[in-house]
Amino acid sequence: MGNERTSFDVHGNSIDGPTQVAGTQNNYFSAGPASPPPPGTWTTVERADPLAFGVHRPRRQEGRPLLHPYVPRDVDVRVRPLIARLRRTGGFLVLTGDSTAGKTRCAFEAMRAELAGCRVWAPPRTADLRPLAGLNLPSAEGWVLWLDDVEGYVRDDGLEPALLSGLVHRGVVVLATLRDEQADRFQRRSSSRAALEAPYAFLANLGARVLNMAEQIRLDRMWSRAELGRAEEVDDPGLEEALRHRGDYGIAEYLGAGPALLDEMNRACRAGGNPRGHAYVRAAVDLHRAGLLEIPFAAIEELHPTYLERVPGARPESAAEAFTWATRVHYGATGMINPVGVDSVAWKPFDYLVEHFSWGEQPAHRDTWGIVRRHVRHDFHLYLVGRLAAAFGEDDVAESIWRPLADSGNADALFSLALLRSRQGNPAESEGLLHRAADLGHEDAPYGLGLLLREQGRLQECEIQWQRAAVDGNAEAAYDLSKLMHDQRRDAEAEMWLRAAAEHGHGEALYTLGVLLAQRKQYRESERWLWEAAHQHVDEAEEFLEAVIRLRETARDVEELRNEARNGDWDAAFALAELLRSLDELKEAEYWLHRAAYAEHPEATLRYGFVLSVVHGDYEGGEPWLRLAANAGSIEATYWLGVNLGMQKRGRESLQLIALAARAGHPAATEHLRNRAEP
Repeated sequence: MGNERTSFDVHGNSIDGPTQVAGTQNNYFSAGPASPPPPGTWTTVERADPLAFGVHRPRRQEGRPLLHPYVPRDVDVRVRPLIARLRRTGGFLVLTGDSTAGKTRCAFEAMRAELAGCRVWAPPRTADLRPLAGLNLPSAEGWVLWLDDVEGYVRDDGLEPALLSGLVHRGVVVLATLRDEQADRFQRRSSSRAALEAPYAFLANLGARVLNMAEQIRLDRMWSRAELGRAEEVDDPGLEEALRHRGDYGIAEYLGAGPALLDEMNRACRAGGNPRGHAYVRAAVDLHRAGLLEIPFAAIEELHPTYLERVPGARPESAAEAFTWATRVHYGATGMINPVGVDSVAWKPFDYLVEHFSWGEQPAHRDTWGIVRRHVRHDFHLYLVGRLAAAFGEDDVAESIWRPLADSGNADALFSLALLRSRQGNPAESEGLLHRAADLGHEDAPYGLGLLLREQGRLQECEIQWQRAAVDGNAEAAYDLSKLMHDQRRDAEAEMWLRAAAEHGHGEALYTLGVLLAQRKQYRESERWLWEAAHQHVDEAEEFLEAVIRLRETARDVEELRNEARNGDWDAAFALAELLRSLDELKEAEYWLHRAAYAEHPEATLRYGFVLSVVHGDYEGGEPWLRLAANAGSIEATYWLGVNLGMQKRGRESLQLIALAARAGHPAATEHLRNRAEP
C-alpha cells in the first residue's frame, strides 16, 4: 500500500492514516504504538491481575471479594490439558464464544493453573508486536502472550501469520479469546460481496489466516446442568443471585454484561447522550420492581417524564431514538429493556439492572404505584403489588390496594391487612381480620392469630388456633405448639407435635428431635433427623450429627465386644470394660472387669484391684487382685499393692513393696520414698 497504507484497530477504534469510516467514529489518540517491554520485566503468571487481563469486573459490594469464585466449566477438561501441552511445545489457543460466555475468565484460570512460573505479557491494543520476533526469550523460562479479544491485534504490525509462526516455533504459548461474531467475520470473508467491500476486508482475510493456525475451543453462553450444579455448591452471594435470576441468560452473561450495561446506562444522562432512553430504562425498572412484570410500553411512556425531571439541563433525544437505544442488544448480549415473547407488546428490563436498584434499596417513584394499578388486571396480581408496596414502606399504598380486596372477601388481603394493623399497634382490628381470614381458609391465619393471642397471654385460645394450623400442615405452628406443651410439662403431646413439625421439614424441629433421640441412645433414628437438619443448614446440626455418628459407632463396638466377651474372650472383656468406663457406664464396666480379673487377665486383675482399693476404698477386697497382678510381674501392681497395704496400717510390708517398685524405676514409687526421706 506504500504511503497510502491504512492501519487501524477495530477493537479500540484507533485510526491512523487516511481512511474513510461510515457511521459513528470515536478517535483515541496516543503518543504512538507501544513496544514490547524487556522479557525480564514481564509479570509472572502468579502475579497477573485478572481485571488488567480483561476479566469482567462484577458489581462491587462492600465486604465481598473483587471477583466471584471461579466455577469450573465443562471445557476445562479440554482447555487445561491442551495448555499444559502447549507449555512444552508452544502453540496458539483461541477460546471462542458469545461476548459474555466467560471466555476470558476460563482462559485466565487455566493459565494460572497450568502455566505457573511462566512470564506473561498482555499488550495494549495499539502495541507494535513485530519486535517480539527479535526478543531474546530464554527457553528455560516459559513465555505467554495474552491476547484478549484477539481481533483487536490482527493487523500487519500486530498479530500476523509469520510472527505467530515464529513465536510458536520458539515455544511461546499464545492465549487468545475471540467473540463469535468476529470469528464469523474472519471465517466467512468470501461468503458475501458486502463483506469484501467493507473497510475491514483486509483484516478479515488476515484474521482468517491467523485463526487457521489456532487450536479453537468454543465456550457455550448457557451453562450446562453440571456447571449449574457446581455453581450451586459455591458459597458466594453474587453467584447465588445469578443462579436465581439468570432467566434466559448465562451465568457469565448475567455477571459480566450487567456491570457494562449499568455503566452505559449511567453515562446516558451526559450531554449528547440518551437522557430520555435512560428515563425509559429507569421507568421500566421501577415498574418491574413495583410488580408489573410484563410492561406495556404505554406505562413506560407515562412514567418516564418523572425521571427526565431529575436530569438538570437535559436535552432529551427523540422518543424513537430513546426507544432504539434502550431496546437494542448491547455487547452482543442483551438489551436494557427486552421484549417479552415474540410480538413485542410487553417489555421487561434486564434483571441485573433491576437487582442493582433493589440492592441499593432505592425507593420506587410514588407515581409508579398508580400506573401499576391501572395496568394490573387480576386481583391476586394486585394483592402482590400491595405486598411490594408494603415492602417499600408505602403502607398507605398497600392499604389502599388491600382494603377493597378485603371487603370483597379476599383472604390474602385480609391476612396482610391484619399484619399491617398489628405492626401499626392495633391488635383488636388485627384479631378481627385474622378471624375472618381463617374462616375463609387462609392457611397462615390461624398460626398468626395464635401468635397474637400468645402475646396477650391467652394461651388456651392460642393452643386451639395452633392445633388448627398444625393439623392443616403448618410446620411452624406444630413446632411452637410442641414448645408450648413442653413448657407445661405435657411431654408426650410435645413430642407428638415436634415429630409433626419435623416430618414437615421444620429445621429447628428436625434438630431438636435428633437431640432428643440421641439422649435416649436411639442413634440411628437421631442421625436421620440430624442429617435433614444439617441439609437445611441448621446451626450446630452438622457438628452434633458427627458426634452422634461417633456414638453409634462406639455403641456398635460395645455390642461386638460384648458378644466376644460372652464367648469367653477375656481381652475383649477387658477392652469392653475400658470402653464402657469412658462412656460412664460404670456398673457394667465393673461387671466385665471382674469377669476378666477372675479369669486372671493380667491387666484386668490390676485394674480391678485398683478400682476396689482406690475408687471404692475396699482395701481388703482389692489386695488379692493387686497381689495376683504383682506376682505376675506388674511393677504398677507392686506399687499399688504397697499403697494398699499402707492404708491397712501394714507399714513394713508396704515400704518393702514400694521400695521394690522404685528399684524397678517406677516414678511414683521413687517420689514416695523421696518424700518419706525428707524431714
